[in-house]
Amino acid sequence: MVEVSISVPVYKSKIYADWVYNSLYEFTPMLQSGEAEFFFIANDPQPELLRHLQAKGYKHYVNYNPPMSKEQMFALGYGWPEYMRRVYRGYNEAIRRSQGNIVVLINSDHYFSPHWLENLLKHVTKETIVCSQLVERTHPKHGTYPGAYHCDCGDSPLTFDKEKFLSFADKVRKDAIRPGGLSYMPCAFYRDVAFRVGLYPEGNIAGKSFKRVVKWGDEAFFDKLAAIGVKPITALDSIVYHIKEGEMDEGSIRQRPDVLLLLGIRRRIIRMLSVMGAGKLQRKIEEVIHHDEYRH
Repeated sequence: MVEVSISVPVYKSKIYADWVYNSLYEFTPMLQSGEAEFFFIANDPQPELLRHLQAKGYKHYVNYNPPMSKEQMFALGYGWPEYMRRVYRGYNEAIRRSQGNIVVLINSDHYFSPHWLENLLKHVTKETIVCSQLVERTHPKHGTYPGAYHCDCGDSPLTFDKEKFLSFADKVRKDAIRPGGLSYMPCAFYRDVAFRVGLYPEGNIAGKSFKRVVKWGDEAFFDKLAAIGVKPITALDSIVYHIKEGEMDEGSIRQRPDVLLLLGIRRRIIRMLSVMGAGKLQRKIEEVIHHDEYRH
């Protein structure tokens, strides 16, 4: 029986979809046991991404958001940037689609570590919303979130240093909590509690103009929960890496020479797999390694 629903909105990146999916299934035993479910919210998805989700057999729901002008958003009390309206609507659709009593919302640029989910769930009650402890690189524009640990383990799935992150996670993980949920995601909470407060607002909260934001939508959701006695806390043994601005930055990162090289290698391996099969490819790689060792 499903007790926990884990979900993430995606809109364009096949690479991030695969990355977060593979990370979840490696480090979340409850998905294997059937106690938890995972699904994507294909949020105004680009056609190529939707075809990818279908081809991979990834469980997903499609969510198309009706267009709304800045003037219409502002009339409803929402502000800049417009795309956050679609993000929060994606989170709300995830909550609606969840089968479990507990909902865990994540981002597509998150990478997980052992026991991340169990260490969230042990603190979830009707009076708490529990966030993971993030590990972040320093983003060139946005820096790091308050309260996040700093360790540069890569700025894309293609440059991600898994062993460096997992080693760092082992060093900083501790069985303790910190008041507040400064990172906002990943977060775990009871589904019915979210409905009690009307889910996420459909945008950041505007002040005197569309451009003047007085409260982020995540912050507003957490404040609504706090108003009914649901307190945010951070589990310091639920360690998650956050690339930061993942799908948003993907286009520029993919043009860098080092990433272009990695993409080229990846495409060659995929082509070789399709032609040779996995067994033959492994033998070919071993031959190349042996030849290289002999030559040196």
